[in-house]
Amino acid sequence: MPVVTHPGPSAPPAPAVRLEIPDGWQPQPSGDALLRAAGSGAGGDAVEIAVRHLTGDPALGSAVLVEDSTSQVAGGAGQVEEPFVVEIGGREWHARNVSWDEDGTPVVEVHLATTLDPTDVVSRHVLAVGRARGAGLDADYDALQAVLESLVVEEVRG
Repeated sequence: MPVVTHPGPSAPPAPAVRLEIPDGWQPQPSGDALLRAAGSGAGGDAVEIAVRHLTGDPALGSAVLVEDSTSQVAGGAGQVEEPFVVEIGGREWHARNVSWDEDGTPVVEVHLATTLDPTDVVSRHVLAVGRARGAGLDADYDALQAVLESLVVEEVRG
């Protein structure tokens, strides 16, 4: 009978990640993510970031991952910007912004994905999603950008 293990080829260990968050922000319970952080935005609305470790088909690339994650946001009713590539912490990240109105309140999300060393069975990625909404959205987007630019990923070597 086959044995499945964690960590193992189909369930590799998650990388170590770290972010620098502004004073006043707090780490949040991580749930299904590697880490979460949130703070109060310029207009009093929450600004949130979640970082996840994802695995997929060996052929899955981070550009496709960002495309998939942003296409599911706001049920297609939002504005999805053109994808772009950015270097953060010595890694190449594929990125995309998406925005929409939620009950008359503007919302913006930033999606960033980078590909890690694959296993023989799966591709590995880190997906970071930052979200801001409401009054003060421009200042909150700048805060999100600063936090995301501090993201460091350290792969676990087997």
